[in-house]
Amino acid sequence: MAEKENIQEVLLEKFKSEGTELTVFLLNGFQMKGKIVGFDENVVLLDILGTENLIYKHAISTFVVAQEEENKENA
Repeated sequence: MAEKENIQEVLLEKFKSEGTELTVFLLNGFQMKGKIVGFDENVVLLDILGTENLIYKHAISTFVVAQEEENKENA
């Protein structure tokens, strides 16, 4: 039986390898903008203007690619 790929791991690795600028929305409504520099099963390491921030995955609501966000504002 083929092993199912973990879509979360696939997307986080894509964002990390491409250096994608993201807005991370937390469950408490707080927003953080930066690039993923690492992750594991429990946390995401986000670089924000040269400062690394460790975010627990259970606190994350949504990832939004920054370019998509800018396109919505310009529409």
